[in-house]
Amino acid sequence: MRRIRNGSVLVLIALFLSGCGDGRIKARGRIVKNGAPFQLGEGEGLRIVFAPVEASGATYESYVAVFNKDGSFQVMGRDGKGLPPGKYRVALEHLKKKQDLLKGAFDGQNTPIVREVTDGSNEIVIDLDHPAS
Repeated sequence: MRRIRNGSVLVLIALFLSGCGDGRIKARGRIVKNGAPFQLGEGEGLRIVFAPVEASGATYESYVAVFNKDGSFQVMGRDGKGLPPGKYRVALEHLKKKQDLLKGAFDGQNTPIVREVTDGSNEIVIDLDHPAS
């Protein structure tokens, strides 16, 4: 009996450590323009926000992505565990001196960029020349 109990405890610990049942995804991708990785100029920044298309209730959680110099990004979530699978509206702001160089074309509800996050192995590609595809 003791052997079964110890085995059960080990199985529970393994499930806890593996994150089984959590279902969140550390999404990753890249942004391209003119067929090349999107690059920022001196003093510029890029804000990328994933917001659920089908938000439940009056409030919803949005997820900020970290943009890298090579044009790639990761969405880690607030606690580093990622975001839930589903469809997301992706808002972009290309900022320089607090001004959006994209002129609001990709902000909040205006953005034509909608992507489905299904698992961590799928790369999300956002082509600024063809944002809806």
